[in-house]
Amino acid sequence: MSGLLRFCGLTFDAPIPGTGPLGVPAVAVPASVALLPLARFGHELLRARRVRARHRGVLDMVGRHSARLRATVLDHDTPAAYCLPGRRPRIVVSAGALRLLSPAQLESVLEHERAHIAGRHHLALAATEAFARVFRWLPLAREARAQTALLLEMAADDRALRRHPRQALASALYTMAAGHAPGGGTGHAHGGALTASGPGAVVRLRRMLDARRRPHPALCGVVVTVAAGLPLLPPLLGCAPGMG
Repeated sequence: MSGLLRFCGLTFDAPIPGTGPLGVPAVAVPASVALLPLARFGHELLRARRVRARHRGVLDMVGRHSARLRATVLDHDTPAAYCLPGRRPRIVVSAGALRLLSPAQLESVLEHERAHIAGRHHLALAATEAFARVFRWLPLAREARAQTALLLEMAADDRALRRHPRQALASALYTMAAGHAPGGGTGHAHGGALTASGPGAVVRLRRMLDARRRPHPALCGVVVTVAAGLPLLPPLLGCAPGMG
């Protein structure tokens, strides 16, 4: 850090910006902008935790545990599968899903839900929810919330496809999404849960069925390098006057 400061033409006895009368608002405003989403993030985590705790209480009364599936089975005709993440994660599957899905399809769906739990996807959803609530007037905030949910579903799909055939997961997703259609359901599970059949089931189906080649490892390395170097551009550009 000291070498970077010297490179920028700064010394340790230089005046620190932001300590004057006008500097206090200049520091307080950005700090509040950063702290508000963090505070809202903590609130979202606590709220979702309480909702999941109530949901688990209901499941204890109306569901039955299946040691073979390592999941809770609900006696409901609509095909559904979702997970309750957190400290005491739980996977829930309906009797309708057990009746309609083949063993291979069911196992791929359960693997999808395990991916949500292992990846702690509920933390990313809570972060985007906090960002959207604090900056609700920004279209970017609303779009980020929807797109993050879709990307997390794709990430869980990818993990499930590492162990199960593509056709099994795609057909299971189609069966479950079609099972929600007559009732007008959206495929979203309530109560802080992550469900296999939404959001963006059609987009995910097209993605799974599209046999595209994986990018070359060299291209992936270049993308990672550029992404890691982008945060360094502002300080380097700020050092440009010091270089002169």
